[in-house]
Amino acid sequence: MKNKNVFWGVILVVIGALFIFDNLGWFDFSFRSLFDMWPALLIIWGISMLPIKGGLKTTLSVITVLLAVFIGSTRDYSDHWSNKFRDHINVRSVDWDDEDDSSQSDDVYTYTFNEEYDASIKTAILNMDIAAGKFRIEDTTSYLIDFEAENNIGQYTNEVMKNGSTTEIYVRLEDSHFRSGRNKNRAYIKLSTEPVWEMKLDVGAADFVGDLREFKVSIVEIDGGASSIKLKIGDKQDETNIDIETGASAVKIYIPELAGCEVISNTVLSDLDLNGFIKEGKTYRTQDFKDKKQKIYITLDAAVSALNVIRE
Repeated sequence: MKNKNVFWGVILVVIGALFIFDNLGWFDFSFRSLFDMWPALLIIWGISMLPIKGGLKTTLSVITVLLAVFIGSTRDYSDHWSNKFRDHINVRSVDWDDEDDSSQSDDVYTYTFNEEYDASIKTAILNMDIAAGKFRIEDTTSYLIDFEAENNIGQYTNEVMKNGSTTEIYVRLEDSHFRSGRNKNRAYIKLSTEPVWEMKLDVGAADFVGDLREFKVSIVEIDGGASSIKLKIGDKQDETNIDIETGASAVKIYIPELAGCEVISNTVLSDLDLNGFIKEGKTYRTQDFKDKKQKIYITLDAAVSALNVIRE
């Protein structure tokens, strides 16, 4: 096994284990802590280029990560909610995952909005800048969009702009305040099946699932941090372009078996699971790609990634 693979593998195992320990309540770690660790990533990158043995590189990198995690986990990200925030959204105490958690007394803020659909809308552009959390686009609606969120980290805002047959929707999470170990942010989005959709999503460190099989989707752009991304693409649109840029990601994309697919992966370290694809340089294509009526183009830019494209 190459030292390079061991080196980065150990780093990912350490960070992943910390998130698991946080979920189990054994350790206090948060997405915000990970964001604040970015200078440590520069140090790790520099260590990887030093002319020293692989074992020493791994040891130095693990020590760097542990020190950064320790410093990050001792910081207090708590802040008071502004009166303006409380005036604009509903406040209620809920269990985040319908679980009994008596240790959590934080208020969860709910935010909902919807936009009416009319037949003149041919193209809809969804822009979301919603920080870290869990996000789902899975259901249809008679509205153009039906958005519902629960969180305790900031205030959602929305704006709708219409230009002829195109409607552009902006959803943002403003003034977010991350608190170590107590961050909750989950959004459910329902969309109309009528227009052609372009989705431009800045989701930070996210668990994102998009079941888009019922929608006509021409563009999906996802800009994330340490992300878990799962997409399902249907056969409603002849051409779909998927562009994913992340720090570290696990990406799973389901596509129709009869569609042609092209994948370009620009990653430092990657694990590509592309069964049925033919490699041509840095490009992977399904057989008879040029002859297919439906074409799906996937571009992945990530520091570390695992990409699995499944034809079904």
